[in-house]
Amino acid sequence: MDPSLLSTLAGEAGTAVVTLLVTESWQQARDGIVAVWRRHRPQAADEVGRELETSRRALLAAADSGNPEVTGQHVASDWQQRVAGLLGEHPDAGEELRTLLARLRSEPARQQIHGNVRLQAKASGSSRIYQSMGDQHITER
Repeated sequence: MDPSLLSTLAGEAGTAVVTLLVTESWQQARDGIVAVWRRHRPQAADEVGRELETSRRALLAAADSGNPEVTGQHVASDWQQRVAGLLGEHPDAGEELRTLLARLRSEPARQQIHGNVRLQAKASGSSRIYQSMGDQHITER
């Protein structure tokens, strides 16, 4: 893959990480990015997973404090550098990363999460509880 395309892809990935980590689909984004690392740099995959979770916490905290732009730019730059390093060593990971980002972006728009969410319920007897942060379809017979 052309080095300028790899650089562009790294920039897109850094921005996408910031966007995806504060949506409901953050876990799919995390799992997909870790899977790319696991195939090309397996010794760093677990650390990348932890760093994605740390980045997510920082972004959510910044949203709560009212200053998400600065933190978002910092996190995007950090992930751009990480992806550029991976692509520099493993250019063949570029197509896999491009496919992952396209798939994640094509999913329906998700609600952004700002802060912590806590669902709590208590059931007794033969009652049922259904909780959801999105669409929920229940069919009982």
